Amino acid sequence: MQPPAPQQIKQQAPSMTGQKIAAYVSQAEESEEFWAAIIVFFGVLMLLSTIAFYPIYVVFGLAALCGAIASKKPAIGVILGVLFGLPAVLYQSAVFAWFYLLVIVLVLFQAFTNWMVIAVLEILVMAPFAFQGFPFIGYITIAGMSMGALFFGSKKSLAISLSAVIAILLLSSIWAMDNSAYMPLNLKNYQPGKAELQFSKPAVDIMNMGSEIGKSIGKLFDLKNLSVMASSIGFIFGRIIDLALKDSLIIQLLGWGIALYLLGWLPPKIKKHSQIISSVVLLITIPVNYIASTMYGVSFRFEFIGGIVLAMVALGAMEHFGLNISKESELDRKEKMKSYGKFGMSDVSAGGEERSMDDVGGYEDIKKELRDAIIMPLEKKEIAFAYGIKPPAGILLFGPPGTGKTMLMRALAKELKYNFIEVRCSQILSQWYGESEKNVAEIFSNARKNAPTVLFFDEIDSIAKRRGADSMDTVGPRVLTTILQEIDGGTKSKATVMVIGATNLPNELDPALIRPGRLDKIIYMHLPDPEARKAIINGYIKKMKKDIQPKDLDMDVVVKKTERFSGADMKNVVTEAQRLAAREATDKGVVVPITMAHFLRVLEAVKPSTGLSQLDMYEQFKLDFERRVGADKGKQEETAKESAVKWSDVAGMDDIKKALLEAIELPLLHEADMKEFKVKPSKGILLFGPPGTGKTLIVRAAANELKASFQALSAAEVMKKGYTQAMGVIKEAFNRARENPPGIIFVDEIETFAPARGAGGSSEILGQFLTEMDGVKGQKGVLVIAATNKPALMDAAIMRPGRFDKIFFIPPPDMAGRVEMFRIHLASFAEKVDLKLLAEMTPGFSGADIADICQNVKMKALRSKLEGKPEEISTKSVISVIKTRRPSVTQDILEEYKKFMENYGERR
Repeated sequence: MQPPAPQQIKQQAPSMTGQKIAAYVSQAEESEEFWAAIIVFFGVLMLLSTIAFYPIYVVFGLAALCGAIASKKPAIGVILGVLFGLPAVLYQSAVFAWFYLLVIVLVLFQAFTNWMVIAVLEILVMAPFAFQGFPFIGYITIAGMSMGALFFGSKKSLAISLSAVIAILLLSSIWAMDNSAYMPLNLKNYQPGKAELQFSKPAVDIMNMGSEIGKSIGKLFDLKNLSVMASSIGFIFGRIIDLALKDSLIIQLLGWGIALYLLGWLPPKIKKHSQIISSVVLLITIPVNYIASTMYGVSFRFEFIGGIVLAMVALGAMEHFGLNISKESELDRKEKMKSYGKFGMSDVSAGGEERSMDDVGGYEDIKKELRDAIIMPLEKKEIAFAYGIKPPAGILLFGPPGTGKTMLMRALAKELKYNFIEVRCSQILSQWYGESEKNVAEIFSNARKNAPTVLFFDEIDSIAKRRGADSMDTVGPRVLTTILQEIDGGTKSKATVMVIGATNLPNELDPALIRPGRLDKIIYMHLPDPEARKAIINGYIKKMKKDIQPKDLDMDVVVKKTERFSGADMKNVVTEAQRLAAREATDKGVVVPITMAHFLRVLEAVKPSTGLSQLDMYEQFKLDFERRVGADKGKQEETAKESAVKWSDVAGMDDIKKALLEAIELPLLHEADMKEFKVKPSKGILLFGPPGTGKTLIVRAAANELKASFQALSAAEVMKKGYTQAMGVIKEAFNRARENPPGIIFVDEIETFAPARGAGGSSEILGQFLTEMDGVKGQKGVLVIAATNKPALMDAAIMRPGRFDKIFFIPPPDMAGRVEMFRIHLASFAEKVDLKLLAEMTPGFSGADIADICQNVKMKALRSKLEGKPEEISTKSVISVIKTRRPSVTQDILEEYKKFMENYGERR
């Protein structure tokens, strides 16, 4: 089959014109100006079509004009529409016009603050009478009251809708006519009506409108009409009393009131399909309407059932297409937020596209942790009561910028449906002494009054920095002290107030804040693992229009190229790929989909925002402080574990492996037996030998196999830091090992710490190291391992028993060791190679030498394959590389170690 010609491709691609139309439609749907115009348009349309005066085309024209003005100035559009109604009312009834003038005055006072309520009332009240009471237009009122219950909330909508019901029934009784909302009324009780209040005249021709307006204004001030005003007021009040006492007004108000209140109140209580399920309560109005009809001698109108069903279908369809208009939770939170208004705080659940934590890609372990810690105690009351579980006093989320800490909190707030308030730290602080502390106390007091409440402090490090001896004169430490007091006070109070903090700088936090009882859970928001990165990209792709979604995206390649990317970095990658595709579409004049090529171009240019040194800092803080129970291990941690060095990666050295096992496992597993035999575990092991023989390798393997924390110190690097910083680094490493037993402290190039006398060095730094090392003696499961290539340069004092109980010489691998090393490093290629022959040819080669030979052989084989000339790895190919190398361990080097062993010996 021939590929399509470029012209054919252009025809198949979506046109830019179509996309422009779609863009305008989408923009209109999301535009507040558009909806303001629509609501005001229909309000004016219902009003002017009810009161006959203007020709029908003028009615639509004036409604459109008011809608257009409302798109920019909604209040002006509403006022103008009401003013357009005045000539019509004057034309129909000069007496009624006086009442209408009162309405205009009320509108002028309220339009700038409640324009939408006024426009909605116009629609609800006038629709049942619009276009001479045309059948079924009153369904707009039923659907409108239902939507209003959701949009305005249960309380406000009740006032609006019940006012509309009263107004509809009152107008029906005054005009002695049925309404197309099919609200029952016994019209026999209201006939004949008052002639001066009737709207019975037909619309006028456009040419006669001016003269009719002039005549109507004259009638407005006619003494005869003015004298009728008093009786008209009495007539209207009489109608209201009759509706309440002699007709079904009270019954209908009760029915509509209960149904609409429940419709507005229920959605936040329902997790799925809340809008359609809540709409079922509208069925309450059907039996109420039937009772109201039969009790007062009116035939039940079955058309009313159609209006209720149509309203339910409309609400269900809106929810199906993603338009959820329920505002009950939002309005309730806004009401409660008023007490925090002076601090400029915000509701965390406001804004954002995510509706629950499921909409946040990845981080399944953290989501589960948060649900178990917060949602379960608050919503599963029976389980919380049975086990005496309370929500944590506080939670800290720490991690690199852009990992989604704030986004996750926003999603949690929407899922939780309780008060979730963001405390803006800058708004708390005041220049006046004591005012900041007072603000903090007031925030917590308000939170307890509206409990359960979550207070979210983003960038909590800005007000919770580590305090110093002279820092109490500044406002930050005083605010922190107040926060600590309030958290402590909250644990004693019955009101549930939780504090959640987020920070990118966990090391700057004051230790008093991060202790249990204040921040009970400390959770590391790590960079997204490969699966999470896939979920993040897929999430953004799903939000794209189908025409531009990439079809050829190799997710595995993208994930590999986005190692160390945060969620924000991933979003930037997708955004930049969209920009490249948009630029291409602009040049070609047709919509082009995003492709893998766009992603690859972006990935060549962008770099992760989190540096390796930052990750080390977060990992270290995690090791020191993270508090989590029952969370799943992250994919990154599992991957790291799979790639970690194991015993099987270390050839030989069985005696050293045994010594390490005894030093760490015996005190933990056989403490009673050791006491019985009065055996003390080794606290220090010294490894010496030529470079590349695997000293560091075996220590790392021991840490991984024994699941021990690993603290590495390079003596040479520590000495470069200067006295003060070096002392801190040493102390910190030993403290971490003590806090995370079993622990290994590995000191490389130990001779730099403890040089032989007269060889230089810092006695103060050595003293600090020896003090810390002596302090390890009382610690169970903590071991110091040192390594050196130059044992002769070390001070003899440090090698005495009690410090380094065991001293091992790590020689170059023997024959059997070299065979094993070739097997390990050649991996699957070792089967076709004579390992024994290779070992015989490499005496004096260290483990590092052999690893380098194998790496070189595999690289040559890979290069040949890529050139289209694949070559198998064979004994011959390995020997060809060996012939180009020389052993790094010479006889002279071994003589130096032999001399050292003659002087000091080994301790195994």
